[in-house]
Amino acid sequence: MKVVIVDLSIRIIQEGDEYQVIIEGDGVTRILKARSIDELTNSLTNEIRDLLSIKENTETLKSSACTLRGWYIRLPVMKLLDIVAFLTKNNQGDATENLLKYLDTHGLSRSNYRVIVPTLSALGLWKQGRLTREAEELGKAVIDGSQELPNLLYRIAIRNCMLRDVIDKLAEGYPMNDAIKLLGLTRRDEINYTINLLEIIMSGDEFKCLYYTKALGNYLRNGGCFTALDLPRGCTLNQVVAIFNYLMNNKGFHMMSLLNDVDVTVNLGSVTAQLYDDYALIIQGSKPVGALIGEVIITNSNYAPRAREAVDRLEPIATKITRLNNLAFSMIIVPIVIRDECPRVKAYVMVGNKMGDWIARVFDLP
Repeated sequence: MKVVIVDLSIRIIQEGDEYQVIIEGDGVTRILKARSIDELTNSLTNEIRDLLSIKENTETLKSSACTLRGWYIRLPVMKLLDIVAFLTKNNQGDATENLLKYLDTHGLSRSNYRVIVPTLSALGLWKQGRLTREAEELGKAVIDGSQELPNLLYRIAIRNCMLRDVIDKLAEGYPMNDAIKLLGLTRRDEINYTINLLEIIMSGDEFKCLYYTKALGNYLRNGGCFTALDLPRGCTLNQVVAIFNYLMNNKGFHMMSLLNDVDVTVNLGSVTAQLYDDYALIIQGSKPVGALIGEVIITNSNYAPRAREAVDRLEPIATKITRLNNLAFSMIIVPIVIRDECPRVKAYVMVGNKMGDWIARVFDLP
């Protein structure tokens, strides 16, 4: 007989004629809204049944990229950030009492607690009656006036499954009004607050990197003109790995020939690239066999000098990584974005073995 144990915390907060429900348990937080006792009972029954079915299927739970289900917002984003900063600065004693203290010191009704807590919970900033680690990090960023605030909000928001879907659509080029319809919001204030949150997130490098990655993926699938020309900070390795995966899956014969020319033998069908600090490890099965680095260059049709310059600069770095990790080979991929009336992408690929032999080839993409 299989025994399934789920430790749940269920909080019900009433605001006027509406109920907000926060269900916490087994690493998943769910936010519900209901307008009657009957609707509340039905929603709770369905959510608990769903949570139990996920618990029974551990693979489903592991594969989920987000742990927060349901979206709720009833206060402006700047007010939300101010509250998080206050609670971070005064993070001694009971967090609920500190939240009530914030309301008192700002001349606000304590009833605002009923909309603040579900909003914080929907972003994973409040759990089991206290601030989370992510909330404290966000609060410190607000206090310090950090430029990383949009990136922190991005990482926080994508843990909410509903917000993650909207952010993905925005990165694919959907208009804001179309993307936000996925949330099913009806109140104008909720729509406005959510749009404001998303606009802040979209100003950061994390979102811009997602947008660039989606644009590159679309280009590799469909060809045409490459639409994303401004590579955000810290996004290079994502693009190098994306092109590595494309080459392995679509130019396998030519990649195998390139590797064989420097006496490197790998099974392309079992090779993956895993990010590791400022480079990626090429894994065959479960064993690291190679290193992958690269640099994106944006140039005109006379791309050869820039590409050669980039590869010459990267070669000693690749050699060092290969030796430090006792790997069989290194691969340098330099995506070349050629600006013209219809921008296109090429890939300069150079492979070297641990003996110091190197060979290169330029690939047209897609």
